[in-house]
Amino acid sequence: MEPSLNHAADGDADSADAGQRDSLLQRIDTALRTANQKIASFGVVIMLAIGILNLIDIIVFRWLLNAPITGSNELFSTLFSVAIASVLASGLSQRANLEVDLLSAIFSQRQQTILRAIGAFLYLFLIVCLAVAVFDQLVLSYERGMETPIRQWKLWPFYSFIFVLFLLCIPAQAVAALELAGRVGRPVRSTLVIGGGTLLALALVVAAISLPRPAFQSDMLTASVIVIALVWGALVFYVPLAAVLGGAAMLGITATFGPNAAFNIAGSETLGLLRSSDLGVIPYFLLMGGFAIAGGMSNDIYRFAHALFAPFRGGLALATIGGCAGFGALTGSSMATIISIGSAAYPEMTSRGYARTLVSGVIAAGGTLGQLIPPSTVVVIYALLVEESIGALYLAILVPAAITILCYAAVVLIWVSLDKTAAPAGERWDLEELRASAVVCLPVFLMFATVMGSIFFGVMTATEAASLGAVFAFVVALWRRKLANGAFWSIAAAATRSTSMIYFMIIGALIITFFLASTALLQTITDAVVDLGLPTWGVLGLMVGFYILIGAFMDSTTVMMITASTSAAIVQALGFDLLWWGVIMVLLVELGVLTPPFGINIFILKSIAGNLPVGTAYRGVIPFVLIDLVKIIALMAFPALILWIPGLS
Repeated sequence: MEPSLNHAADGDADSADAGQRDSLLQRIDTALRTANQKIASFGVVIMLAIGILNLIDIIVFRWLLNAPITGSNELFSTLFSVAIASVLASGLSQRANLEVDLLSAIFSQRQQTILRAIGAFLYLFLIVCLAVAVFDQLVLSYERGMETPIRQWKLWPFYSFIFVLFLLCIPAQAVAALELAGRVGRPVRSTLVIGGGTLLALALVVAAISLPRPAFQSDMLTASVIVIALVWGALVFYVPLAAVLGGAAMLGITATFGPNAAFNIAGSETLGLLRSSDLGVIPYFLLMGGFAIAGGMSNDIYRFAHALFAPFRGGLALATIGGCAGFGALTGSSMATIISIGSAAYPEMTSRGYARTLVSGVIAAGGTLGQLIPPSTVVVIYALLVEESIGALYLAILVPAAITILCYAAVVLIWVSLDKTAAPAGERWDLEELRASAVVCLPVFLMFATVMGSIFFGVMTATEAASLGAVFAFVVALWRRKLANGAFWSIAAAATRSTSMIYFMIIGALIITFFLASTALLQTITDAVVDLGLPTWGVLGLMVGFYILIGAFMDSTTVMMITASTSAAIVQALGFDLLWWGVIMVLLVELGVLTPPFGINIFILKSIAGNLPVGTAYRGVIPFVLIDLVKIIALMAFPALILWIPGLS
């Protein structure tokens, strides 16, 4: 018995040591999270201040005085880039990662944790590389005396701030990786995971540097194929998307062109992205959505839709579609739309006797409107990767979004007319409630009309319109006294989390797009597809099938990041408009999140509905999937439905 007692004592000591380490790690994590969030909140304040200054410049100096502020765009490209960099570490502290979960049925929970921990260390490796790359650009800008063209501000002070803010990302991600490793179990196992993740990152670097670069320089196509295989392989094993794209690209560039080229490209792409005014639409629209929700504008939309459709059988289902459309116009997120509208609509409809198939179909399909109605983050990502106008894409998707809303409403009306038990009969209009809800909704209508109208008439760029929306929603929330008791900082935290995740992913996407373009892989794939000898619509049919299939496994952002450049090259070679294809691609990836057996929207709905059987949910979405297919075929057959509004502006 004595050995077992000693073993127990050793186990207790190990547990105590592990507990002390976990406690210390938690304290460090809490301190870093608090500090990073304060820095990020300061960055949000700078963004809002820049947005207000932009509006003053547009309304007062540009419109009224016809004398715009000289070099105002340089204010955006310098100060705004620092503000964006200030939110990156906070997002990492909040564990803002996008992963692909396809192997949960194969790996145990512990195995998944091990894989995620190794992925976190690989992500840490990428962040260190990006920090070094930014430092190289900082030194280069100082040595060359680089400055802005109009106001002649030196760039190196701004790059210095950005470099320091990237340094803050390193401990944030290191703690996240160590925390995941600590979940594995015993200290020995945790140490093995930490060592394994670190050694894997070092092994990849050594392999990339030691490879015979002349061989890859003469056969860059092979290098690009290896990188693509590495991307898809790593995604399956829970490596964060940003780490997969950026890390694989840097390894490929190192193996093909050398480490100096890898750091130069990574640094220039990173700083170029941070200074890009086009991408500023994302944080501004995220802030707009946060302030709009806090200010009760999303509830106002649902209340108005409920009052408007009350007389119809299935009126609450129609109101849910309208609520999803309005909420999507505020947030640009499918997941947020399902969670917010679904959390209120599901219990309300089921308690009133709606069939759960209809309820689940309406909420899951309505959630796709979050990415179909501007502001859509997927649209922005496509525009950046294929160098199309964000504003033009927002205008192009308006008619397809309206058609989608009408199609979903038609499905509901046909459904309840064929099956009277699916929904209760309508009620008489409450004109007083309709009037009151419409009045309360006026800020929503005004905000959407102003933002989209300013883009349509060319009064503002997409980013300027987004800043207008953020300031407008902020003023409404402030006027309604909804920003007290820390609400402002909670909104800032949510916005910085999403902004950080998206920026890191796009950095990786731009680096890998640069690499693939330089290796001629995109041209090779395009030539191979064109040489298949299939008719043009046959090629498009294959692409449609591919996106519906892959969309069932991955969220729309992941799909867009990985495939946008390749598919756009093929479509352009076939002679089609990239604006048209961008809208079709968004519709396809959003259709994928509904299709069995892995429709992501179904599982999001199930997480908020509790005891909803998956089979019931899938039966509910089938009519909406079918009408979506008809809609996509119609939009492909009649491109003018997409290109009409952009052609007017």
